[in-house]
Amino acid sequence: MKYLFTLLAILAITLSVSGQKETINLEASIYFASASHQPAEVEMNKLAEFADKLTSYADYTLKIEAFTDEQGTDDYNAALALRRADAIAKALALRAVVATTTKVITYGEELARTNTTDDAERRMDRRVDLVATVVRWTDAAAAIQAARAGQLQSLTIGDPTVRQTISGRNGGVFMIEGNSFVRADGTPAEGAVSVELVEAYDLSDMILAGLTTTSAGKRLATGGMVNITATDATGAALQLRDGIALTASIPTDDFNERMRIFSGAEHNESGAPTDWALTETGVAPTAEAFFVVDNALLDIDVFRVSAERAVGQRLAVWRRTNPEPKKPKLLRPKSTNKPPVKVNVEKIAYEPKGLKKIFMSKQKRAEETAKKRAIAERTYQRRQARYEENLEYERTRPARNQEIQENYEKELATWEIAFEAAKNGYTEEATQILSAEAKKRREAYLAAREARIAALGDELAGMEDLSGRSGDVSRYFFSVARLGWTNVDIYTSDEDPIQVLASLPNSTERATVVMVPTDRRSVIAYNPDGEGNWKRGGIPRGVAYHVVAYQVLNGQLMMAHRFVDAADDKTVETLSFEPVAVTELKDKLAGILGS
Repeated sequence: MKYLFTLLAILAITLSVSGQKETINLEASIYFASASHQPAEVEMNKLAEFADKLTSYADYTLKIEAFTDEQGTDDYNAALALRRADAIAKALALRAVVATTTKVITYGEELARTNTTDDAERRMDRRVDLVATVVRWTDAAAAIQAARAGQLQSLTIGDPTVRQTISGRNGGVFMIEGNSFVRADGTPAEGAVSVELVEAYDLSDMILAGLTTTSAGKRLATGGMVNITATDATGAALQLRDGIALTASIPTDDFNERMRIFSGAEHNESGAPTDWALTETGVAPTAEAFFVVDNALLDIDVFRVSAERAVGQRLAVWRRTNPEPKKPKLLRPKSTNKPPVKVNVEKIAYEPKGLKKIFMSKQKRAEETAKKRAIAERTYQRRQARYEENLEYERTRPARNQEIQENYEKELATWEIAFEAAKNGYTEEATQILSAEAKKRREAYLAAREARIAALGDELAGMEDLSGRSGDVSRYFFSVARLGWTNVDIYTSDEDPIQVLASLPNSTERATVVMVPTDRRSVIAYNPDGEGNWKRGGIPRGVAYHVVAYQVLNGQLMMAHRFVDAADDKTVETLSFEPVAVTELKDKLAGILGS
């Protein structure tokens, strides 16, 4: 009962939403057994369906009306009705139903049928009626803006003339040199600087932010994205001064030294990049290994990039002639293997029909019966043979899979040794070529780097990567040359690319439809093809992937998902939209994608 009173006290909780003024009503009735205040499973399923639909709208008010039949005393029925209302209120709260206002009315047996002995009629009185008035979403942008409310972080730099660091709630750390911010005309920022930060390290955060991972049509594998924008005390938009770059550090649970830095190129209406442009910088695993870029050391960075590019180009040629062993496809279990049922052929008899029933001889009947029995026996023998064959397959499959995996791991280990040997050889050659020029600047570089690392101080001490581990190798260090979206990415090598197809009935071209392959951390947008059909090219044949879509339909936020275990260019994957609460969209995406 205490829970119900607490719920009734929530009379003015409002969501930061944008909805139309037009409202509609949703209704549902939950029925109970006699003298019970706990709904049966089928009624709870009905309640869950109502809650999912309700929370998919922008806002709503709720009325809970509880009833009983005429059996029992007035006091008993009044208490029973209150218990029923309390049970429904709790069940709705567990499903994230938080109405702007909630009104509870308990009628007890006031409106019950009288003088009836029909339990079916009495059951209609044992109920709780739910009546909600909902406000529709205007469009998907408004709904997603509400779902993304927790992504945007606002930070203040009181004195932008001195070097300092800022930290994001998801683990990003960003060092900003003094006097880094200027207006569009090049004049310094005035007063305190307001910084807005968005961190998108999980795939679910990227989808919510409307981000994808492609550059000039090529697929990227991402290590995380950040968006940094700034304004000064007058509200003027700021940019980085020429020659100044921010030092960024973001967490990762899968460090890849080949990652490069991309900046947002083309953008959609909400400001999210629809394409990414490769920059000249890369990543490092530790602050000590990170090359600081400023006016005095710019040439050093050019030499480093030149050396890495030379090594990378030669390694690319080496990899084409010495490809990495392909991961084998392991033998899958056979489909359900059940022994065939032995048929008693003695019970099989040929029964003639029509004129045959009159004119067919007993001998002919016997012959036809013998044929049917023979067919039945052959069918049983064939099924029995297939059953035994499947048993043998399942018995040997684990051993064969282990042998396949062991052979692949041996081939891969041999290849990795050869790759490292080639890389070391190319690196040594490139280093010899550049060593004379780099040596002149080494002392100046070391001094500047040590000063920059010292400025980081204890900011990174104890910080963890996304898997909860701590340590230097669990972070990417890189430079940000301009404000806006920055992406830590690497190009993928996709063999046998194909076009995949999806169908989403009732979808419009304003729907967001993306695929998330399981082989790389990528988010790739589908392109509309009219009448609810969507397509995407450049996907490796056979790769497994998720299809995720969302849109606003008839004022409701709707979401669709489908997992495909092997991409092909023939199958059209069909998805169905289901209502989803704006407060649950992030968790649903994370649960689907495991991020």
